[in-house]
Amino acid sequence: MISMQWDGLTDRERFNERYREERDRFSDTARDADWNGLFEELERNPHWANLPRPGNRSGFAPLHQAAWHGADFAVVSRLLAHGAWRTQRTRDGRRAVDIAREQGRTHLLELLEPVVVRRFPSPPEMLEYHFHSLLREKTGHCFEETEHLLPPLAPLMEGPAVEIVFPVVGMMGGFTYRLEKDCVKVHAHSRMDSDDGDYYRVTPEGWSKVERSRIPPPPQPAPQHPAS
Repeated sequence: MISMQWDGLTDRERFNERYREERDRFSDTARDADWNGLFEELERNPHWANLPRPGNRSGFAPLHQAAWHGADFAVVSRLLAHGAWRTQRTRDGRRAVDIAREQGRTHLLELLEPVVVRRFPSPPEMLEYHFHSLLREKTGHCFEETEHLLPPLAPLMEGPAVEIVFPVVGMMGGFTYRLEKDCVKVHAHSRMDSDDGDYYRVTPEGWSKVERSRIPPPPQPAPQHPAS
């Protein structure tokens, strides 16, 4: 299972200073085409492969920057191996392949063209609609108090086993989701939960909570008495 993070938070100031500086440093390596520095950061934080600069102003993730710079084939291949999403879009709707085409980076076009490894239950647009409806309902006022960009489902199609974590300010946690055979399985979790949180199934028809039966603790062994 490849685990990635989606950062939908649009307010830079909601990050603590140390984390914001680390993320800025990571974004600077991609902006400056410092690929060695970028991969060093990814070795430390492999789930950052698709993160834009904190605040998400342009939405440029490392793969978009690599396309803009016309990075070597080997650099882009390595980014994809780290889990970079070909389907990820910038704030103005461009994928990495669109940016490469605009910049005349023809050596990258075939490599950056999105590849579908797994398909969604049909119709996919309704699946995402109900997924977003679930997120809005289960976050309460969190999205009203702090703007978040809702995650697209398209990256789940890019690998056989992709899991995405969506942290939400105000929840003290967030959502983790993955694609299963006939649905998207969503786990809502918080540090305030007394248990493992809640699980949901999302289909093109809607979403529903998955009721889990509690497993009783094993019986205590009978006390052992020494032989008389």
